Amino acid sequence: MSTRFLPIVFTFCTVLALPDIAMCTSIQKYDILIQEARTHRDAQQWDQALALFKEGEQQFPQQSAFTLGYIMTLADAGHTDEAIRLGRQLVSRHPDSADSHLVLDYAYYQAHRPYDALESASQAYRLSPGKAYVVRSYIQALQRARLSQAALNLANTHPGVLKPAEIRALQTDVAAQLTRAAAAESRGEEDRFLVADQALAMYDTLIPQWEALGPSAQPQLNRAKADRLQALQERQRWTEVVSSYESMQAAGIPIPNYALGDVAAAYLALHQPEKAAPLFEKSLAASAEARPSADVLTDTTGLFYALTESGRYATANETLHSQDDKLPTWIVNKGDPRQRPNPLKLDVAQTQALGMLYENQTRKAQAQLDEMVAAAPENASLRTARSQVYIARDLPRAAEKDLKIAENQTPRSIEVELNQASAAMDLQEWGQAELLHDDLMARAPEDIAVQRVDRVWKVHNMAEWRITASRGVTSDSPVLGSHEWNLDTVLYSPPINKNWRVFAGTGYSEADFDEGTGHYSWTRAGAEWRSRDITAQAEVSGNRYGHGTKTGAAATIFVDLNDHWQVGAGAAWRSRETPLRALKNDITSNSLQASLRWRGDERREWTLSVTPSFFSDGNNRLEARLNGRQRLYTTPTIKLDALFEISASHNSHDDNANYFNPKSDLTVVPALQLTHTLYQRYEKTWEQQFLLGAGTYAQQHHGTGAIITVGYGQRYRYNDVLDVGFMVTGTSRPYDGQRERDYNFLVNMTYRF
Repeated sequence: MSTRFLPIVFTFCTVLALPDIAMCTSIQKYDILIQEARTHRDAQQWDQALALFKEGEQQFPQQSAFTLGYIMTLADAGHTDEAIRLGRQLVSRHPDSADSHLVLDYAYYQAHRPYDALESASQAYRLSPGKAYVVRSYIQALQRARLSQAALNLANTHPGVLKPAEIRALQTDVAAQLTRAAAAESRGEEDRFLVADQALAMYDTLIPQWEALGPSAQPQLNRAKADRLQALQERQRWTEVVSSYESMQAAGIPIPNYALGDVAAAYLALHQPEKAAPLFEKSLAASAEARPSADVLTDTTGLFYALTESGRYATANETLHSQDDKLPTWIVNKGDPRQRPNPLKLDVAQTQALGMLYENQTRKAQAQLDEMVAAAPENASLRTARSQVYIARDLPRAAEKDLKIAENQTPRSIEVELNQASAAMDLQEWGQAELLHDDLMARAPEDIAVQRVDRVWKVHNMAEWRITASRGVTSDSPVLGSHEWNLDTVLYSPPINKNWRVFAGTGYSEADFDEGTGHYSWTRAGAEWRSRDITAQAEVSGNRYGHGTKTGAAATIFVDLNDHWQVGAGAAWRSRETPLRALKNDITSNSLQASLRWRGDERREWTLSVTPSFFSDGNNRLEARLNGRQRLYTTPTIKLDALFEISASHNSHDDNANYFNPKSDLTVVPALQLTHTLYQRYEKTWEQQFLLGAGTYAQQHHGTGAIITVGYGQRYRYNDVLDVGFMVTGTSRPYDGQRERDYNFLVNMTYRF
């Protein structure tokens, strides 16, 4: 007799007073026993429930309800292995019973084996597709196996089997699966956002419908809004992620932990690291144990960059080191005796190396990546990371070499192209930079790093205005001129045909001398050529210094031999470097120049220049100068450099000319320069600079004296287009045996528009 009919039979026995009292008594006992067992199971009193179900099996061996209840209670109590064993036995005894398959489905479900559970539920559905409770179980098994679309389709063909709230839950599962699929890197570039757009379209349809339903749909509505944050993040619609999140917060809608990392990533992409960091921390603290290691590392890396960009370098490093300690170096897969390197461990090490760039620890960054590349020379990601360090160290050709190897290994890598574009800009490979820029913008215009390349390229194609102004006051003996004014400004056009720029400028200089005030104004125009390894410029000028307007001309060329060596040459007719006092006396000069520069990296360089000048009064001057710079100390906000200058000159005329003209002299001035970053936020920097130098000056016929110079300045850079700064210096030194004190205020600015 079917279990479903026992209560009915019992009622008939009681009401109609049937003669078979034994049968009615048995039915009554069955009903009491099954109800009591189910009550204990509902109260999670597993032992009592199991005992009653076992008793029922013994007393009513023909009724399957006790066997089914016993197996399901075993599964509830955590004895899933035993439940599965008994469920399989039941299925083998009754293979045509849908209920037997559903019990095994339940045991598998409680054992967290969703695909085995789905197999059992599908067998039950095959046997009894017309029973509502079988259809319901099959839909739930499909849902638990993450086949939400199939579950929703089946539910739609059996209306009424699921409650409206359950249908809404299925719909949110379908949209969530689309969102997860959108994150798959295997999708092609052209349709990489296709699935995310499908998910967003689904959310945009469902959310208004559910809002209209009121409180009954609120749980599903809240989940849909939270899941939509992830879809927006996959679509890289950062602003919408943040605005949606903040709207949910304002409405009091709880934000699930799994969405916090996506919101944090959006804040970080929008250059708001202070808001990103606590969200990353909350995401990690709430769900680190239950999430895959790769997801935890993603949030940890995001937190590292958020802390670094907030200036919290020590905390950022501790965060990354802590995660590194938790990751095993080797992975052993079940059934595979071989150890395999943990790729997440490598990701952490690479991030640590690149993170050193934020702290200006470029040498350590390069050393760490050199070691990693040597151990894994075929790893394109490591070579790309090292190229980034090379670019930061002013070694673009070394970066180019690494990137070419990486390109051969991963021909369409966005990361490789990004660094290639940066290297091409540094190398003045404008055609290559343009091709890379255009390709990146076509492939991933929404990528923050690509947008950064686009910004740099747009700035490169702007006009450029440079201006330099200074005011000097010399006391005691104005050999070089007192109350000096200097102004020079030049405007460069946007690039023409990639390599050319034309320019025009004007300037003015004024100073007081014993014989009166000197005035000098000029206008100039010319063209500049910039290409790989070569920068050249030529100009003509009109010069006015009290004796009519006289034409001048100048040309320079600099050739980069490699990342370290550069040679230069130049020539000037009626040079603008002629001393103002000489010009006042209608004396001009022509000059040549040769230079040799060695640049080790961004921390050290030396430049030697030799300049012969030929004055119109017959004096010939030969000047030689050696300048050097060596980094002594570096922190994220402080740079201390040692500067060195040694210069010497010789003039064919004596020092009794109408301008400062030592027969020969020698200047040696070592100095310390400290640069302190007051504020830095992406493309905005504000820093101050201190200068202290002490050396000696020796002049033929006038002996040797000390030189002391001190200086203070500030510089501000904004959005790649503005670079402005000032420097105040005070110098005490002898000229012609007399000590002069010179105070100078210098302002310079570069503006692109």
